[in-house]
Amino acid sequence: MHECNRQTRREFVATTEEPYHFTSSGLSNVFLVGMKYYRCECGEVAAEIPAIKQLLMLIARDLVEKADSLAPEEVRFLRKRIRKSQAEFAKQIGLRPETLSRMERGETRTNERTDKLIRFTYALQSDDSLLLDQLRKAADEMLEQWRHSGQPSKIVATVKNKAWESERVAA
Repeated sequence: MHECNRQTRREFVATTEEPYHFTSSGLSNVFLVGMKYYRCECGEVAAEIPAIKQLLMLIARDLVEKADSLAPEEVRFLRKRIRKSQAEFAKQIGLRPETLSRMERGETRTNERTDKLIRFTYALQSDDSLLLDQLRKAADEMLEQWRHSGQPSKIVATVKNKAWESERVAA
């Protein structure tokens, strides 16, 4: 049996042209740049990933904030980041455990409501202060709108880059 050591491995630095494919994250689409990794003549690869907790938090934040629907592996990644079993997480978001399991395996599509609820649940239960601040700000804005809802208002919708944005203004 071959044992990897300093003599049998080569050092590399991941670059934009040749990034390190971070499959250990559980996600197939994460690539890292700027960190060292080693490849042994036997084919074994080992990486030096600094500040791993911060990296995983950054990946999770990117998933929560992305525009398109969560992929099955992304749902599983977020659930695991808050250390919930499928049964616990399914209960929290109002699903049967077998339904969540099918979603994570890609056998069932995640509808828009469930997708948003997964993101919201992750944001509330993570220790990501940026996500929590965004939630607080959104809640404050909503409460402010409710406080002024007794006054006549109108909704003004504006299209920007083929996407609609709306705001409530005094009539």
